Amino acid sequence: MPKRLTQAQIERFRAEGYLSGLPVMSAAEAAVVRARIERFEAARPADVSWAFDIKANLLFDWLYEISADVRALDLVEDLISPNILVTNTVFRIKEPGSRTHYGWHQDSARIRVEPAFIILYLAITESTAENGGLRVVPSSHDRVRPFDIVVNTDGQARRRVPRTRDVDVAKAVDLVLAPGEAAIFSGDLIHGSASNQSAARRIAILTDYTAAHARQSIGRGSGQLVRGEDRWHHFAPEPVPVGDCTRDNVLMRRRTLQTYPENPLMGPLAPGEAIDFPDAPN
Repeated sequence: MPKRLTQAQIERFRAEGYLSGLPVMSAAEAAVVRARIERFEAARPADVSWAFDIKANLLFDWLYEISADVRALDLVEDLISPNILVTNTVFRIKEPGSRTHYGWHQDSARIRVEPAFIILYLAITESTAENGGLRVVPSSHDRVRPFDIVVNTDGQARRRVPRTRDVDVAKAVDLVLAPGEAAIFSGDLIHGSASNQSAARRIAILTDYTAAHARQSIGRGSGQLVRGEDRWHHFAPEPVPVGDCTRDNVLMRRRTLQTYPENPLMGPLAPGEAIDFPDAPN
């Protein structure tokens, strides 16, 4: 029996690759999360660019707790497995009038995960078409489409990213979310977002959830076991952070990414390529 979703919702996810408008936390809880984010930004502005990026769930204990919240995990279990790993969490923040945008892409384009991981997009502020909210192309998760690798200019400096060719934009859907609501979509789904044309910040937290029995096509991934058990050990285990972006957490994240650098967000390493990811200044 599903824990939170109806059978119709599960079938829709399988057919279209996404669900939207799912309650995960209250608006009041989302406001508390926003306050935490903005306190960190005010206290440590020089650290925001790297600390809010890849595997931020290894840096902030409260962010890990959000990813492991039973309300999120029940949704995830209904779609992928009772044995669940968190394999990445990032913040995505767009300032008012910011030109930051994310072109059409499939997160699994360069490193396949079978079965596909899913991404939970949690709206901390309102997410709309005007403020650069999530857009998806329904039913585009059936295969990896042709793509180009480009040097990213969309807010993640130094990163090479895939951009899907020949997207039928007429089929795209804007996912409008209230604070505390989430969308869940397949890592194979074509998605993107436009710039923020509104007068307010747009804040979202994106978490990748992977079934413990899944396999990664290139390299070995790593993750935090947040539900069930891991009898397969395809992904290396990650510890739970203690505290708010402490030095120990920074070093733990660094060791993890240096040991397991290949993941769907960063992509595969080219022969002889040095490991490079956003990190604290030495």
